[in-house]
Amino acid sequence: MTASERKPAVEGAVVVQGRLVALRHKRIEDADDDYRWRVDPELAELDATVAMRLSLDDFRSRIAQELRYPTAWVKRFAIDTLDGVHVGNCMAYDLDTVTGEGEVGIMIGERAYWGQGYGTEALALLVDECFAMNSIRRLYLHTLEWNERARRAFAKIGFREVRSVRRAGKDFVRMELQRKDWPAKRAVLLHAPPAPDASPQDG
Repeated sequence: MTASERKPAVEGAVVVQGRLVALRHKRIEDADDDYRWRVDPELAELDATVAMRLSLDDFRSRIAQELRYPTAWVKRFAIDTLDGVHVGNCMAYDLDTVTGEGEVGIMIGERAYWGQGYGTEALALLVDECFAMNSIRRLYLHTLEWNERARRAFAKIGFREVRSVRRAGKDFVRMELQRKDWPAKRAVLLHAPPAPDASPQDG
């Protein structure tokens, strides 16, 4: 089944919905799409990795294990269009309630949906979900230095470039978004009033 044949998300699975996309909990039925994206060399390059060589069956087993044993420091979401097309995934990981920070990442796997605002809204919704946790004060991400399109997209959300990072022979830019800077961006990106925030450390 291709992504364009997907049915709307199961009722109750949606966590948050915007004007273009909905974030929902991952499910095993996503494995075929996820696998197709993970073995794509171009998508792998954009994700600073190599195309996966795992078999589909082994990949499904891995996904089933992740779904069966979720962890508190990782949030994984599928990105669906409002008519139920699974177009990508996003996640927050290494969520640390002590340091008050976490890393985020996103991939729009369906090329037909690139450059139309789907990724921007999905990431904004993810950021909003993370900052709904009062303990999280800062989010960060790493994007390839040469990926100007991604850097511009993340800057639109409010992420600021803070330093260069070299890992595994690749050059990245670390970008950060502070909780105190989110309410103004939230109002613009999600067309919503700033969320009430009683967290004293944001001052």
